[in-house]
Amino acid sequence: MKIGYIRVNNNPQDLELQKQALLNAGCKKAFSESANIKDNKCTELRSMIELLRSGDIVVVYKIEEITKSLKVLFEIIALLKSKNIDLISLYPLDNVDTTSPTGKVFFQMAGIFAKIEHNLVNARIKAGVAKAKHTGTKFGRTPGSKNKSTPSKIEKITIFLKSGKSYDWIAKELSVSKGTIAAIKLESFD
Repeated sequence: MKIGYIRVNNNPQDLELQKQALLNAGCKKAFSESANIKDNKCTELRSMIELLRSGDIVVVYKIEEITKSLKVLFEIIALLKSKNIDLISLYPLDNVDTTSPTGKVFFQMAGIFAKIEHNLVNARIKAGVAKAKHTGTKFGRTPGSKNKSTPSKIEKITIFLKSGKSYDWIAKELSVSKGTIAAIKLESFD
């Protein structure tokens, strides 16, 4: 079964254009949402992926409707592939159609280039860090120094510890490390 996915940025005309294109492509069902990809709140995309069955085909108007990140796109494609689901973009410049042998090869090649780019970026970062260390640049805080924002959080940490909150919860709530929480616990409860 062909299932469509539509994501628009609050433009009713764009929504209708995409709906009509998906209907013309033979989609029996379509998931749509108005969500910003950067917010990572594409709940309808997640719902659609959970509903898909082996042999289904996901159809989008443009590939960028799924994500603008090549890395995330390949993660989604890998997930779809693991479920035996294909992907088609109706936009001619996208060239995405994993139902055909040519489309599969094209997409695999694009994945290889994305991996090469990722490896090159990592290599440049490592080389830059090595060079900086070689020239004497120190990374991290100076040993013995304390985070300047922590003193204002000590009282809150103490209160949360006394009320039985977990280290994980406190760390997330106050953006402090578990080591900081443990040190404050030792000082406060001695």
